Amino acid sequence: MNTIASENIELKVQTLGMQIFKEDESHSSRYLSKHFWIKAFLRLSFRYPNLKVEMFRFVDVLPSLHSNKEITEHFVLYLLSKNTEIPNWLRPLFRNFLRPFPISYFFGIFIRAAVLKTSGNFIAGKNFEDARKKLQNLRKKNSVFTLDVLGEAALSEKEASGYQKQYLDILKNLDSFSGSEVTNYGECPFVNVSVKCSSLYSQISSLAHDESVSVLKERLRPILRLAKEKNYFVNLDAEQYDYKEILISLAKEIFSESEFADYPHFGIVVQSYLKESKIDLIHILEYSKNRKTPITVRLVKGAYWEYEVIRSKEKGWEIPVFENKQETDLNYEECAKILLDSYPQILSAFASHNIRSLSAILAYAEHKGISKRDFEIQMLYGMGDSYKVVFKNRGYRIREYTPLGEVLPGMAYLVRRLLENTSNQGFLQNFITGRMDYSHLLKNPKESIHANLL
Repeated sequence: MNTIASENIELKVQTLGMQIFKEDESHSSRYLSKHFWIKAFLRLSFRYPNLKVEMFRFVDVLPSLHSNKEITEHFVLYLLSKNTEIPNWLRPLFRNFLRPFPISYFFGIFIRAAVLKTSGNFIAGKNFEDARKKLQNLRKKNSVFTLDVLGEAALSEKEASGYQKQYLDILKNLDSFSGSEVTNYGECPFVNVSVKCSSLYSQISSLAHDESVSVLKERLRPILRLAKEKNYFVNLDAEQYDYKEILISLAKEIFSESEFADYPHFGIVVQSYLKESKIDLIHILEYSKNRKTPITVRLVKGAYWEYEVIRSKEKGWEIPVFENKQETDLNYEECAKILLDSYPQILSAFASHNIRSLSAILAYAEHKGISKRDFEIQMLYGMGDSYKVVFKNRGYRIREYTPLGEVLPGMAYLVRRLLENTSNQGFLQNFITGRMDYSHLLKNPKESIHANLL
């Protein structure tokens, strides 16, 4: 691409981004809206970063606490510690007030209820039936969804079998949401299910790559067959770096099998915070040529950053992720261009709440002459709802990544998403606190990296 074209696209990114921000203001500033009060809560947490960290640690451990007294004790331990910004003179007052029964008992009830209520904004329900009404509301609001069964890696083969059955049961019960949208490349099913492969095999390991791929293919085939029978979409979700090569090999092999090679509604996730993500995209492009129909790549930033950095440092390994957020943002835009350049051989789903990133994608898609409905924007259920309205009003398809599962066991998901969206360098932090104006939020990440090097 020549310099003039690049400059024109960048100008379009800035113009489009400013328009999106301005349109969002009319949907997000209402005092009675859920969005306003969630932003107010997050704004408070940004003022006290140490308190925020301890709060997330407390939420993460909450599922293992069995009594209201334990909940109160751990609340005091985490949130009234010396690490938080609560004044020294206030801490003993809070501790003494919360310690005696029945205050400790009722305070534990209150905290558990408050966390459950908050989690309900981000987790649609403990199972499909419990979430049905919320899913129907999404459809009424002209959104589609991808269902995510909460849970980390299976700890036993019995548990793995249970997860497989859960995926199959969900697919069997989605008939009322079936249907598709006709696009320039064919059709896009309304029903979309994300599968965590580590939940299907308890012994998955990078040290047993071939065996892991082989077992996962056996576990996945019934799920893919049922999805094909019902014309649903199945996405292989991204997980920690250890499993990346297994998942790429799995997708390459199973999506190329004769019974699945002509089915157009399969996908895989690429995480742009990984330094190898462009290489992974090239590999996906290569094997997709052997299929009769394209596959879809869901591009995300990545939600395991802290885990990958800490684990790599502990083991003395090379860190697989970019340590600077601007590098991840730049890589996301570059990966997005690779995907859009590969249309229609590869179809794209762009998962982000970053308006700079999304504006860059929309501007480049327009430059390439790709229709607004020939790719989709994906956002997390319960987050960024006012932006979803803006994009839908502009004619784009919004798919919401919608978790299903028990709320307390799903805390790992909730904490990971909150940390992802409230990091010190995070886009939402800069926006919510008002510390940066819109033009700064739309700054080209390449310029930010260059400035940091000077």
